[in-house]
This record gives sequence, structure tokens and C-alpha cells, in this order.
Amino acid sequence: MDLLIKNGTVVTDAGKQRLDIGVLDGRIDLLQAAIDAPAKRTIDASGRLVFPGFIDAHTHMGIPIMDTHSIDDFESGSIAAACGGVTTIIDFTVQEKGQSLQESVNVRIEKAQGESHIDYGLHVNVTDQPQKRVSEIPKLIHQGFSIYKVFSTYRQIGMMITWEEFRQVLKTVDDNGGLLCLHAEDNDLIESMTAKNVDAGNVAAIYHPRSRTAEAEAKAISRAAEIAGDLDAQLYIVHLSSRAGLEAALKAREQGVKLYLETCPQYLMLSEEYYEKENGHYWITTPSLRSKEDSEALWQALADDVIDVVATDHCPFTIAQKEEGSKRFHLTPNGLAGVETLFPLLYTYGVVEGRITLEQMVRLLAKNPAEIFGLSSKGSIRLGADADLVIWDSAAENVFHAEKLHGNSDWSAYEGMPISGNLETTILRGQTVVEDGIFVGQKIFGNLLLSSQQSP
Repeated sequence: MDLLIKNGTVVTDAGKQRLDIGVLDGRIDLLQAAIDAPAKRTIDASGRLVFPGFIDAHTHMGIPIMDTHSIDDFESGSIAAACGGVTTIIDFTVQEKGQSLQESVNVRIEKAQGESHIDYGLHVNVTDQPQKRVSEIPKLIHQGFSIYKVFSTYRQIGMMITWEEFRQVLKTVDDNGGLLCLHAEDNDLIESMTAKNVDAGNVAAIYHPRSRTAEAEAKAISRAAEIAGDLDAQLYIVHLSSRAGLEAALKAREQGVKLYLETCPQYLMLSEEYYEKENGHYWITTPSLRSKEDSEALWQALADDVIDVVATDHCPFTIAQKEEGSKRFHLTPNGLAGVETLFPLLYTYGVVEGRITLEQMVRLLAKNPAEIFGLSSKGSIRLGADADLVIWDSAAENVFHAEKLHGNSDWSAYEGMPISGNLETTILRGQTVVEDGIFVGQKIFGNLLLSSQQSP
């Protein structure tokens, strides 16, 4: 064997058990109570939890926003991810004006290849001329790019598609075995409220949630779900942020609509009260942070197993970038760092505080995203799976500080938050990329992952 991990408590979606793990050629080759076979390297995981490598199914590395770009590229973002126990990210293409979907995929692959230290997949954004580009989708799905994303807002920057275009894209994707993701906010409501506030001179950060309301999220989810129901198509709602949006989605499910739901740590951990800080504009992200009551509703939904995935929408900026909008909410780059803090936050404030179980966390961060997005070798500790593993010291105590994180942003939305535990080791396909909490990757090791067709 190439690697033997002994004496650890292995955690899967089905429970936890003291097991040894044997790794050969990047995959899990043995999994049993005691392995005595020789190995090139042995790690003693006594007293440690061993998780499958986690998947952040929603990241944006180095994308253009408001005349700037998110500050992590695939290199820095993947290092941050690995230091947070994430061994796979799923990023998004950026479709420029006049660009085919195939071209957007090729350009994004070029940016990631030779840069990412961990494995990565790509969702395909459909933002320009969707009625013209929809004919490309079957071929791309055949190539292994089976996940797509559209926006029901951002009309003014040319990213929004109409509901008729949404119907056409959804039908094409679903008919060909793919899955469509939706950024669900009602554009008319947002544009109206934003204009009203800006015209009145109400441009402080607190007017961000007052312009991008929970009602806008719920209205878009309801409309999209109605169309999905008409087509008998499945749909994935990204970054669910509110009780109203959750209720709209659950109502649609009760009516037989096949919806997957994703939320993010910022909607669980943070609230719109942050916008009242002197530097509240740093926390501007889209959708907006909501009330504490919204956060509690989302935590309860995790406990009730009605939300499928927790991902980050990782889209970080520096303080200087956040200041470019002169504290005006509508001109501030929107996004937060999250890929390195995803697992520690969900473990500490979900599992340790008794909101969810270890098994639920593994489903939300590993098993479910692997299954939903067709990553058959990822997301679980089982024979034949990729040896993506995380070793966690649950007895340690830690605190988030921006200077100790590994991304390019110079501040953290979670600054000063205590963490129960410490990441010791991250292993990607049998290779150690983080050891004793320190990134030790010696070469660019990340592979492009293609997704299989979706299950009904």
C-alpha cells in the first residue's frame, strides 16, 4: 500500500466507526478494523475523526465583478480550500458577450489547469443569448459538463434570462440528463427597491437587504418551481438565504416539484445586523444577509434534512476592493470568502452545538454534492473511492483570524469566531496536501472532474 491510516474514527453519512484505511494508487483499497499490511507511509489517527474530503459545490475563483475581480484565483483558492478540508471545488464558467458556451468552458479550463492544487469541476453559466446557445447544451453534456446555471436577476449587467428563456434552457438541460441551477431573485422587485433607495440617498450598507429582499427570493423560487413542475424537470436552487425562500421551495416540493436546495454558511452564521457596522459594506454579498430568524429557519431545515447541500459561494475581495464603492451598497463588490471556513463552521456551530449530526454534516458537505453533481468517485469513504480524506482533531480549540487563513483576502467575515477542533491533515487521491495544518502540496495536483448524468 502507498498509505495506511490507522486507529482513526471514520465518519460517513451512515455513522462513525474505528477503522483503518489502506490507500493504493490514489484510491481506498482496504477498509477494516485492523490492517497489518506494509505501507510506504503510515499515519496514526488515534483520537482523531477521519472524514471524506469535502466538496464546495459553489465557488467563484477570479471572476469579474464591478470593474474588479474576486481576489482568489484557482491557485490561492485551492490552497485555502485544502487548508479547510475541501478536496473538490465546483466553479463556474464566465460567458462573455458573444461567446459560445463551449468557448466559455475552454477558457475556464485554461485558467484552472496547472493552477488548482485540488480537484475541480465546472458548472456552465448561460448568460448571453440563451436561445441561441441552448443548442450547444446536449453536446456539452455528452462531454461531461452536465450542470448549468442561470440568473433571474442582474438584468443591468446582462446576466439575467427571461422566464421564457429559463423554460427553454431548463427543458433542454433536463431532457439531456443534466441539472440546471438557478440564482433565484426577482429582478423587477430588486431594481425597483434599489432605485427607490438610491434616489432617496439611502445608500448605506443596511439598504442592501432592504433592496434585495427575502420576498424577491421567494417570488423567483415560486415562479421557477412552477415552470419546473410544468416540465416535470429537476432544479437546483443555489444559496437559499431566507425563511420565505425556504417556504416557497417546500411548498413546491409538496406539489411534486423536484427541487434541490443549497444554502451557505453566511446565511447560517451571519445576519443583516452586520450591515449596521461602520464597515458593514464589507459584508455585502448576494443574496443579502438576512435576519436571525431566517438563519434559525435554515438551521432547522438542515436538521430536518430538507436542504441538500451547504456550499459557500466563495467570492472574496480585499478591504481595498470593498472600499471602491465608497460605502454605497449598490457599488460595492458583492461576495465573501468561505471555502476555508466552510467545514470548521458547520462542524462547530452545527454538530458541536447540537443543531445537526456528524452524519448529516457529511451528507451536506460530501455525499450529497457528489451524488447530485455526478462525481461518482467522490464524497464517501468506501472501497474504490478516491482517497480524499480529512483528519480532524476534535479536542483542539481554535479561533478564526484573517491573517491565519490562506486565501488572498485580508479580512474575514468570521473574524474572532471560536472553532471546536483543528484540521491536521488533508489528503487528495492519496497525496498529503496539508500536514499539521500547513499546506505542503509540492506540485499542482488538481484534476478536472467531469460529471455523469443525473439520477431521477
